Amino acid sequence: MDQHKEESMANGARNPADEDLTRVVLASFGGSRSERFRQVLQSLVRHLHAFVRDVELTEEEWFRGIDFLTRTGHITDDKRQEFILLSDVLGVSMLVIEINNKKPAEATASTVFGPFFVEGSPRFANGDDLANGAPGEPCFMQGRVLSITGEPIPGARIEIWQADDQGFYDVQYKGLSPRSLLDWGSRLQDAHYPRLQRG
Repeated sequence: MDQHKEESMANGARNPADEDLTRVVLASFGGSRSERFRQVLQSLVRHLHAFVRDVELTEEEWFRGIDFLTRTGHITDDKRQEFILLSDVLGVSMLVIEINNKKPAEATASTVFGPFFVEGSPRFANGDDLANGAPGEPCFMQGRVLSITGEPIPGARIEIWQADDQGFYDVQYKGLSPRSLLDWGSRLQDAHYPRLQRG
């Protein structure tokens, strides 16, 4: 390393080579066929490189981060999605939902599904037992789905998923069919539904 570069780094000045690296990485996505893909990845690179410079990430910290992500991947499977939980912890999940589901102030705020939501789960009729024989203390629910002006919403439904007394959800049990969807259909009336409560 030449003396001028050493003096610049000692005085806290940016290393031009670091900025050149960022430009090179950004340019590597220049030929992407998807304009949106290029926009997202180039923005990610800019922010990620800025973060590394801001905190002056050490090699040990970098490796520990890689190790954390590796272990997260190892325990993720079709029944347990740890990267969604990581996204939740970092607040990214809620931020994405807020950006993509803007509603009037009077409407119920959107929120995360969580890692145990199952799309297309079986439907249950009014008053059915969602527990399906699983252990736990019964819990009753009631509610209405209304517009922001108070009118019932035709065809609205409530989707419920709940842990058993061991803290596990149905999708975490091998060979067990999902049972988390409760459809109110078009009746939209107050009703009671047994469900499991975490023990």
